[in-house]
Amino acid sequence: MDIKDIEKTYEQMSDSELIRITTTSAQGLRPEVFGIIENEIKKRNLDLNILNGALAQNMEYSIEEIEHYSQFLRNLPCPICNNETEKLNGTSSHKVKSFIFVTVSETEPTIACPNCLDKTNNSAIISTALFGWWGIPWGIFKTPIYIYRNFRDKKENRIDSSNKTLLSFTLSNIGKIEAYKDDKGKLQEIIELKKS
Repeated sequence: MDIKDIEKTYEQMSDSELIRITTTSAQGLRPEVFGIIENEIKKRNLDLNILNGALAQNMEYSIEEIEHYSQFLRNLPCPICNNETEKLNGTSSHKVKSFIFVTVSETEPTIACPNCLDKTNNSAIISTALFGWWGIPWGIFKTPIYIYRNFRDKKENRIDSSNKTLLSFTLSNIGKIEAYKDDKGKLQEIIELKKS
């Protein structure tokens, strides 16, 4: 795409669309596009940290750096129960629902306090145990696997450091976290989108 066409495309975006794309979909952009984004942000009088979110998506990170970014999330109140005393972490809830020849399975991350993470995994275990078996053939095969995955992930809900689910979530959302690291309200919105 020609650089003038790219510039025109960014000019036509609404503020919210520009912010969303810049903080979530900027990975792999050509270097000259960052100048266009910066000019558009300045022209609209938007927060320049949004550009930092785009740049953050185009860097490589060590585990220590991802852990550092995850601390911005760990120190927030729980998005489910509003608990502020325990550090947040992550879990994946694995669910299977079946009906005769149809089996639907899903894995969904949740960022919350350890008690809410346990409840999320327990709910997924119960739901899968009750509704997973009834599909032929996949329900019968997937149900025990997904129950096992919930028990496995539940073991990491109470570890002292950021677990693998939180680190993965942090890396996936690093542009937003970098852009909003000084805005607890915006960071809270990021993790609230991942409530079960």
